Amino acid sequence: MNKVLTKYASTDYSLARQAGMISAAEVLIAFTATALGYLAFFGIDDGFWNILVLGFFVPWIICLPANFYGVKQRQQLIDMAVKLKDTQEKLQKVNQDLQFRVNIDGLTGLTNREHFIRLFEERRMESENNVLLIIDADHFKSINDGYGHPVGDRALISISSVFKYLLRKGDLVGRIGGEEFGVLLPNTSEAEGEIIAEMIRYEIENILFEPQKGVSRRMTVSIGLTGVSPYDERAVSMRNADSALFEAKRRGRNQWVRYSADMRDKPRPFYEAKMRQGPISIRA
Repeated sequence: MNKVLTKYASTDYSLARQAGMISAAEVLIAFTATALGYLAFFGIDDGFWNILVLGFFVPWIICLPANFYGVKQRQQLIDMAVKLKDTQEKLQKVNQDLQFRVNIDGLTGLTNREHFIRLFEERRMESENNVLLIIDADHFKSINDGYGHPVGDRALISISSVFKYLLRKGDLVGRIGGEEFGVLLPNTSEAEGEIIAEMIRYEIENILFEPQKGVSRRMTVSIGLTGVSPYDERAVSMRNADSALFEAKRRGRNQWVRYSADMRDKPRPFYEAKMRQGPISIRA
């Protein structure tokens, strides 16, 4: 903005100087034309000197106000341009803030559910080997019921901090449900995904969480893991990860489970509950 103002200030000075030069030139031309015209018709007489005086001053009287008015009008246009640019910059910032709020979960600062699904569709096409993790906080309802929703919110923020600390720059993480998170690991084998899943589980288990002063509570998560290729349908990948998540819950929680084909026919309560929420719309 400083550069813009400097540019306009320089332009303003140039306009004023240009106006002065135009006025001087106009006066000189008018003065010369008046003198030559009078000489041509009447020669030098008593009226000649009056004409010279009038020919010199009258153009100045006319030109100066007109030129200063023009400079003033130009300055007003410059001021309007500066204000318009400032307004455009403010609108651009507001639009960026709105876009951020649309795509980000307000509590955790992670990608929200809809934006996670949109990015998942894009990212899984960029590499042959990907891993999807569906992560659910164990016994989270008891935290909300026992200590209140503000404490539950703090628990979710603590879990989210582990993702921000552990995951790589190119990984995608989002809050896709109340206490459920999704993680897409691009360019990652299932064996590598298992290592990352265990790191997440271990770090969350070792969070020192105090719902009340002097009260400590252990937090754990269950994780469903599945490989994802560019050729897999999103719904199938999500269903498979949810099937593995259910198996982790069934086995006692606080663990990760890798999806296998024998889980296909088992109940998938987490996936089915989400499907009852309605389909996720993907906007371009």
